[in-house]
Amino acid sequence: MTRDWGIMVAVRDIVPAWSIDLFTLIALLGDLLVIVPILGLLYLADTGSTLLRARNRQSTDYDGPLCTDRTVFLIGTVFGGLALVVFLKALFALPRPPAEFHAIEPSEHGFPSGHVLAATVFWGTLAMWGRVGSFRLRLTGAGVAIALVGFSRLALGVHFMSDLVASVIFGGLYLLVIAVVADERPERAFLFAIILAIGALVVAPSESRSLLAFGGSVGAVIGWNVVESAPVKKRLLRVATRL
Repeated sequence: MTRDWGIMVAVRDIVPAWSIDLFTLIALLGDLLVIVPILGLLYLADTGSTLLRARNRQSTDYDGPLCTDRTVFLIGTVFGGLALVVFLKALFALPRPPAEFHAIEPSEHGFPSGHVLAATVFWGTLAMWGRVGSFRLRLTGAGVAIALVGFSRLALGVHFMSDLVASVIFGGLYLLVIAVVADERPERAFLFAIILAIGALVVAPSESRSLLAFGGSVGAVIGWNVVESAPVKKRLLRVATRL
């Protein structure tokens, strides 16, 4: 178990059995079942805010986007990170710790940690480009969330310590590339997401998560452009003013 450095084994030795359900819940901070719905809520909240302002003005004369580019950029960046998870797991295809340490039933591959990488990208994106609170507060919150997810995966016995460290590094490098290249432009963020999803399809064409990553990224782009198209946007604004 050279990838562990003895840390996962030590954590498993001190974690009481009653805490397994708690750590399973904590791990949801880096789970797609939580992250994707939150992205949907962010989109609906931003779009709803625009429609609410239109209703208050009782005017459909609005030329801006229903959902701000900043929010769409956040969503595209996270989708790219989720595609990166699928791509790297399939690329390395390294095993998890022995089954004797597992407190839950995990998927096949253990490097990098999908939960920790997803948490790094999701909470890191909110820290870097979010608007709630100060940057220091957002960064602290992201660090705490990532650390909790990482420890939970050790406590559940499904990852070595090196898996977690590598996941944070991969996630941080991804966000750095996005910050430099995408320049807060949503179309570039989604382009990255689609490229990474295609990469996942290449290295793991039969993997269902590769198909989901590609379908999710492409579907999100199509949905965004359809809603922002002139006919649909005008109709939504008209409906909002009548409510």
